Amino acid sequence: MSNTLAIAAVTSTMRHVLHESLGGAQPGPVGGADVTTYRPAQLSDADTVGNDASGLNVYLYQVTPNHAWNLSDLPTRHGDGSLARRPVAALDLHYLVTAYGDEEALEPQRLLARGALALASTPVFTKAVIQAAIDKYDADPTGFLADADLADQAELVKVSPTPLSLEEMSKLWGVLGTPYLLSLAYTATVVLIEADAVPRRALPVRERVVAVRPLTRIRLEGVDVDGGGTAVTGATLVLTGGGLIAAHTVVSVGGVRLVPDAASTTTRLTVVLTPDVPAGAHAVQVLRLQPADPVAGTPERVTDRSSGLPVMVLPTAGPVTTTATLVRIPVAPPLHEGQRASVTFGRLAGGQPDDPPLVGATFAPVLAADAPVARLDVARSELTAGTWLVRVTVDGAESLPTLSGDTYDGPAVTLP
Repeated sequence: MSNTLAIAAVTSTMRHVLHESLGGAQPGPVGGADVTTYRPAQLSDADTVGNDASGLNVYLYQVTPNHAWNLSDLPTRHGDGSLARRPVAALDLHYLVTAYGDEEALEPQRLLARGALALASTPVFTKAVIQAAIDKYDADPTGFLADADLADQAELVKVSPTPLSLEEMSKLWGVLGTPYLLSLAYTATVVLIEADAVPRRALPVRERVVAVRPLTRIRLEGVDVDGGGTAVTGATLVLTGGGLIAAHTVVSVGGVRLVPDAASTTTRLTVVLTPDVPAGAHAVQVLRLQPADPVAGTPERVTDRSSGLPVMVLPTAGPVTTTATLVRIPVAPPLHEGQRASVTFGRLAGGQPDDPPLVGATFAPVLAADAPVARLDVARSELTAGTWLVRVTVDGAESLPTLSGDTYDGPAVTLP
């Protein structure tokens, strides 16, 4: 793996290989030619390269992730987010090799031919080639290359020509913002940049203990409310099945973990719904936990879980109170972050014949800063005189009114 100087080291190695080609024994040398690393737009600037300059220019115009190596690097973290191994960024580098010089003397063509042959002859950047490039360019302004460790990368960098269509070449030079110059595109793959981070290592195993025990899986077959009532805050859920209770067992209802009653057995488990369980439809699961070990640094984890069965936790409303301007409806369980609620008032008695029989009020989702919300306030001006039956709906779960004989009569509020 390499450090963060790897990209600059590959560019300098490309420059070195091309520079060596200018002095070879091939016919038609171009005197005074050099290899530069400017932006292509700078090649037409006399103050940068001079009026009569000639040479080859290496420009890194794009960097893309190498998907094959990035996939092989997964995963780099434990379940708690701590490092399991050093993260590695695998990158492919896309270069534009541009020839410039006296067009009448065909200098760009002669130079590009030499450069293409040099890269075809050196398609793999070996340790010797990289080290020679670093030794050549370890002076200012690229003196930082002395700290590059690309030569020690296990996977050698390979360079290959990249054919570009006329449309792709036109778009590329349009982005570069300069007239076209004779060029070839190359791809260098792969550069592996490793993070300078220390992964967490597990402590050595001091003793191996092998034991045989029967495998008892948690089997959840039914979820009911004790006494046949509805699932509301304070109600007791009765779970039936097999292997339900053991050490470190909890019941998950909508992501909230509840502790089973002490009288629970392996076939019948009871748990009380606390106000932490929000209203709405939830999955009920029995979880077996392995506690966190602060000495070894291992987090708590779930070792076994049952299948999930649905339960609808209903909100309860009331008793309803009023002020001079508000009708106040207590709600249990309280609304949690992101929950939506609405209140429906149905006329029971009183009022004028033209008064609406039904009035509704809708509330925006609860913000994190406001949660939990244990009371809903409705402007008294929304209602006319009379007795109103109040119902609350939270995330699709609707409160049940109380029944007197054959009539629903509560919770209710009477306005004069």
